[in-house]
Amino acid sequence: MKQIIIKYLEGRANEPEQHRLLEWLRNKDNRVRFRVVSSNWRKTLDDDDFPGGSESSWRSIEEQFLRRNYFLWRKTRKQQRVFKYAAVFFFLVSLGGTGWYFSRQTEKRVMPHTNVIAQGGQISRLDLPDGSRVWLNAGSTLSYDNAFSRRNRNIALTGEAYFDVAGNEALPFVVDCNGLQIKAVGTRFGAAAFPEDSTIDVVLEEGRVALDVPGSKNFACRLQPGEMARYSKNIRKLSVSRVQTQNYTAWRSGIISIFDQTLEKVARRLEKRYDQKIQVDSQVRDLRYTFTIKDETLDQVIRLMERITPVKAVQEDDVIRFEKSEPQARNE
Repeated sequence: MKQIIIKYLEGRANEPEQHRLLEWLRNKDNRVRFRVVSSNWRKTLDDDDFPGGSESSWRSIEEQFLRRNYFLWRKTRKQQRVFKYAAVFFFLVSLGGTGWYFSRQTEKRVMPHTNVIAQGGQISRLDLPDGSRVWLNAGSTLSYDNAFSRRNRNIALTGEAYFDVAGNEALPFVVDCNGLQIKAVGTRFGAAAFPEDSTIDVVLEEGRVALDVPGSKNFACRLQPGEMARYSKNIRKLSVSRVQTQNYTAWRSGIISIFDQTLEKVARRLEKRYDQKIQVDSQVRDLRYTFTIKDETLDQVIRLMERITPVKAVQEDDVIRFEKSEPQARNE
């Protein structure tokens, strides 16, 4: 097990090894042993290799997340809910599919990075070294280097996140969404930038943000609270509209608001929410839906969709496929 622990600390453990480590760490004595191995491993690192700039600051952050997230893990295990906050041992292990690690590349002397991954069916909440808070939605990844909060506040986002940014006029908070940059100071906003989507959405609840496309000379936009910017990646065009922001940010509390969305897009959201592979036939992919998901199971959501539109869900191995239903089948 020591070899797997070291691989995880270095960011090299594969998914089966992470799950094996998860099961092992549920034993209290094993967690004590893990701390010993982790402590010995940390002694091989220089101060510059720790997020926050020193081992003491790293240890403080580590302890904070260990206490808080172990409690969350126990709570969600008791509730047995489909949706749950990702319970993570900070930096130690992937609990329920959420992992936190940074990799050290000594030979190339590349700046080590911290990566946070929220896998399907999970939401991860974390406190950054600068005091900012982030909610990371299922199927999303967030990354920042070890200079974060000291020389920069730069973050790379793939997927969806909600940010409560700590104020710092001298060091702007910059989120890179793979084609669109969001610059903030003291702000609350959400961003959705999944690679498979043709658009990037930014919703501002409080404060101010500036949007920029690197390499574009004439592109500049500032959002006001209550506005949403939608950037079309293919045509490099931005549109801004007034919205009810809670419809786009309530997911961090376990609520999904679906408003006039196609079945194809709804299926992608259900996949991430329930960690379930879903396919949609071409005949029904453009059907549109408006509803809200709170504590409902996937089965309850599917039954609702079958009642209000001419679709039926068919289970094929580990995949659910939506196809067109016959009128008589819907009336039975």
